[in-house]
Amino acid sequence: MRRVTADSTTLMRQAWMTAEDYLHFAIEGIDKYLGDGYAKRHPELIAAFMQTAAVDFQAGVIAGAIEDVSGAIDGFVEAIGGLDFGRDD
Repeated sequence: MRRVTADSTTLMRQAWMTAEDYLHFAIEGIDKYLGDGYAKRHPELIAAFMQTAAVDFQAGVIAGAIEDVSGAIDGFVEAIGGLDFGRDD
């Protein structure tokens, strides 16, 4: 199971470094495909790129957490012998 072990100060520092990385890769990628200086002339593309990267990362983290919880539930169900609980269905 994944656990966040970083304190709030570390998370804050990582956040701005991540944003800086997204900014760098946004400018580099946009200029690579659309020409040198295009990103600077179109900051809305930089913002959209950064937002997309952040959302994609969040989706991966959430998916991983769901997998962890699912595995824990499966383990719990197996440990108690199923979910019958004596009901007559």
